[in-house]
Amino acid sequence: MPATPDFDGNYDDETSLIPDLKRRVRNLALGPSAPSNALIPMFEAVYNALHAVNDRFKDDWAERGVIAVSLIGFDGPRRSVEVRDNGIGLDDKNYASFRTYDSDWKLKRGGKGVGRLSWLKVFEGATVLSRYKVGKQLQERSFDFVLDNARPIRNYHNRAINTLNGEVSDTGTTVTLQNMRAEYVSRMPTQIDTIIRKLIAHFLPYLMSSSFPKITVETDEDTVDLGEFLREKKHDFGSFSFTGAEGETLKLNHNLLERGIVEGKASHKLYFTAHDRVVAEFDIGNTLGLTTYIEERDGKHVYAGVLSGEFLDNTVNSERTSFDFDQYTLDTIKRLAIAQIGNALHFQIERVIAQQTELTRQIVKKYPRYSYLIENPREFAETKMPRNFRSAEQVYQQLALYDFRENREVERRVEALSKNAANASEDTIEAGVQAILSKLSQQEYSVLADYTVKRKVVLDLLERRLGYKPNGELKHEAEAALHSFVVPMRVENQQVRVDDHNLWIIDDKLTYYEYWASDRKLRTFINGSNSDDRPDVVLFTGRSAYHRPGTDQPVVIIEFKKPVRNDYDDDENPFTQIYSYIEDMRAHKVLDKSGGQIQEVTDNTPFFCYIIADITPNMKKWLRMAQINVPLPGGSGYYGFNANYNAFIQALSYKYVLKDARLRNEAFFKRLKI
Repeated sequence: MPATPDFDGNYDDETSLIPDLKRRVRNLALGPSAPSNALIPMFEAVYNALHAVNDRFKDDWAERGVIAVSLIGFDGPRRSVEVRDNGIGLDDKNYASFRTYDSDWKLKRGGKGVGRLSWLKVFEGATVLSRYKVGKQLQERSFDFVLDNARPIRNYHNRAINTLNGEVSDTGTTVTLQNMRAEYVSRMPTQIDTIIRKLIAHFLPYLMSSSFPKITVETDEDTVDLGEFLREKKHDFGSFSFTGAEGETLKLNHNLLERGIVEGKASHKLYFTAHDRVVAEFDIGNTLGLTTYIEERDGKHVYAGVLSGEFLDNTVNSERTSFDFDQYTLDTIKRLAIAQIGNALHFQIERVIAQQTELTRQIVKKYPRYSYLIENPREFAETKMPRNFRSAEQVYQQLALYDFRENREVERRVEALSKNAANASEDTIEAGVQAILSKLSQQEYSVLADYTVKRKVVLDLLERRLGYKPNGELKHEAEAALHSFVVPMRVENQQVRVDDHNLWIIDDKLTYYEYWASDRKLRTFINGSNSDDRPDVVLFTGRSAYHRPGTDQPVVIIEFKKPVRNDYDDDENPFTQIYSYIEDMRAHKVLDKSGGQIQEVTDNTPFFCYIIADITPNMKKWLRMAQINVPLPGGSGYYGFNANYNAFIQALSYKYVLKDARLRNEAFFKRLKI
């Protein structure tokens, strides 16, 4: 016990730490901003009453225990709460704990020794009247409890009281929390029904037991029995017996509770009971895949399963706070119980599986590289998908996990085949190789499918971007927007991954060029050039597969022009621009950012040039003048060769580029049915 101060607050023991009740209460994380905080002191008083009733009546507490909560003056500004019980009373041990800061007297019950301090945080004070017995002698202890460092306990009395015919009268405690502070009154729930529901939600683990003390809430107009109130809001839909981990028989009662009984998000629970009392509770919503309320005809509900049995009765510890069996046994019982709950809630879980099945279909359609894993989306969702996976990202993660496992299995087969090759027959080796190749071909097909679907999406987006308004004008006429769609602007290829550009739309060979610049000034990558001209796209050093030995590597120039443009002149036309770029590049070296040589451009270096523009009448005139006038099939463009610049030039309309890209990929699209 701490040193006791005199009435002036001075301590006679100079080596003791001095407690500060006011600061301790002020530091409680129980501000008035949260409406439920105003109810915490009442909850704490009810907890004390439950413990007192249990201590007195033990296993008979449900039959003999009585707790009453009176809400006084709740229709006005000065609200008080009275909590009465017929429990063991505030005997010497309980009173010593009451006077001790952060007492561990109720630690095994989950108490932290600060509940009574919440009384002083929310209310102006409390009065306590308690009767307890010493032998056959009935004692009565009474006092006021206030927020004062020097004398927090006032008007203290402890006296023996007379008994009738030598028999001990009823013991019990009455706690009156007096005059709720104004800042909490303003946040307090105004409806008595709301307060009752919050009481039930807070003490649900007690009330879900098959038997518990009688708890009533009294107002000036009515008295409500919490047990009866809950029974009206609870739907019992049967029970089921099953065999547990050790061959024991367990009983599971299924209940649905109306949404208003629980607070916050839907929380589906499994309660383990012993001797008709809840010992442990587990949230099973994620495991079942039920993260929302269960829809029934009469509204929304949460599930509450109550598990009981002789095995649980025999293995509960003396404090009824846990069970004396190992984690494996606990996990096994939970797994078996949840399986039974799944059967009971199969209609709700079936909806979850249907949603997961549809998500799986959508993900595989968007990412067909995983299609080889899925023969039946429903079967995959039902057998390989955790029930709590409800988002597209989670389904994708699950598919990626099984894809990883399939790849790892191929690696293991290859390793095993290599190790055993020396002692295996030719037939065995051949069978093993064929099995591995079969797996590889499935995965390779899935990767190709993923790649092809991406191209399909890109072309669909480009087609929408090139769409026309009702008046015949393009929806998007900005050259920069179309340029950026094919390749990012003002970057070099070291800054962009292959997957981040769409040069393949123009020509598949362009995808594999090793160095390119997009909308960069020539002088930034051409050694010796002072030109500020910025070609839309320039590509250097193509892959050797497209290069004939003994010849210079071709340089590719791509120019985008504003759709439907028809105002080209002598100074501003694509041919003047392209030939100017070629002249600036000739007899110079292309350097990377660190100054290393990429390619030397000579008079013999060939140029492949693409002009992406709508073939308007004015553009046709310039094509004829530049002798780039050989029509492409379908009339969607022209091509020609300029010997002076060693340049092969194609002028392609946006529609032609899109159509040609679709034709080049059409076989894959048809094969994948996309």
